[in-house]
Amino acid sequence: MSTTTEPWSRRLRLPGMAKTKYKQHKVFSKFRRWSGEVPAGLQVDFLGSKSRASYFSMMNSQPKDRYEAPDYPAVDEEYFEWIDLLEAVAWAKGRFIMFELGAGWGRWTARGAAAALQMSIPYSLVAVEAEPTHFEWMVQNLQDNGVRMGDCRLIEAAVTGRDGTVGFQVGDAANSYGQSIGGSVEVQAVSLATLLGPFELVDLIDMDVQGAELEILEAAVIPLQQKVRRVHVETHSRQLHSEIRDLFERIGWRCHCLFEGNSGDVTSFGRINFQSGVQSWLNPALHTKTELQAIGTYRNSLGFRGFEAGRKIFNALAPVGTARRKLGRALIPRRATVSSLAEKFRRDPEDEKLRPVDW
Repeated sequence: MSTTTEPWSRRLRLPGMAKTKYKQHKVFSKFRRWSGEVPAGLQVDFLGSKSRASYFSMMNSQPKDRYEAPDYPAVDEEYFEWIDLLEAVAWAKGRFIMFELGAGWGRWTARGAAAALQMSIPYSLVAVEAEPTHFEWMVQNLQDNGVRMGDCRLIEAAVTGRDGTVGFQVGDAANSYGQSIGGSVEVQAVSLATLLGPFELVDLIDMDVQGAELEILEAAVIPLQQKVRRVHVETHSRQLHSEIRDLFERIGWRCHCLFEGNSGDVTSFGRINFQSGVQSWLNPALHTKTELQAIGTYRNSLGFRGFEAGRKIFNALAPVGTARRKLGRALIPRRATVSSLAEKFRRDPEDEKLRPVDW
């Protein structure tokens, strides 16, 4: 899980949020907005799913009890995660089954339970988190939200390509959700193939595992093809973003959304700052033609893709530090125009300062 979280995005008017009123995605119309009393110290979203502000230092502490009627989610990079969650619930076949990998305090798991409750369907939820304090908070958060614990499987482990143990970073729980494989603390490791074993069909896998995404997915391609309808994945480098896209294209999945990280771009719902990359993919073998026809595709704008293609070609022909690079820069006409185009697709300075990232 990155340091991005919905409550502060509502609290702060970030420059990446749309200033123009854009049309809401149609899936939100299937879910009613919650309203009611909120105790001090809790944040709440439009489904009524609550989180303790103490879980994350960037959340507003909310020192007073109050009445709230939360609006639909802010238009930020998590907007597409909401779309995936709500569509997956709305299209579930009798029971909603969801995995949250790198679950943090389990906010998307709690939201999945709340959405399924609105649709009057049962649920089975699997949440995996390796950081021990985050895992304790996840259990607490699901209990706070009245999630039926008997319908959950909560696993304190890192998700990797194979079962066993792995070194993991731990600590600084309230300030960071970027802990990852590679630390000095040995923790249990579980593969996606093992997690999928008991299930015949999974509606949604939501994964934010700080760089282990490709290893996990590549090791579980066969059960993914057989059992998983939809995957939403947050990416944490340009190379991983490209390789994960290539993997899903190679196995024939349908792209639902695809946005590069550490960028700013105009989407169907307004301009958004992307700290991390965002991808979601649908398994066409497990969706009806009607569902696939109804789904939209959201990705970086044509301008962004054209600029990135040109950048890659230039870097290949004139690598950084070479004489050819210096000559190329000297010969490129109207460099001011090129620079202004690059600025257009950068994250806004305020957002970069608030959410620094090496992506």
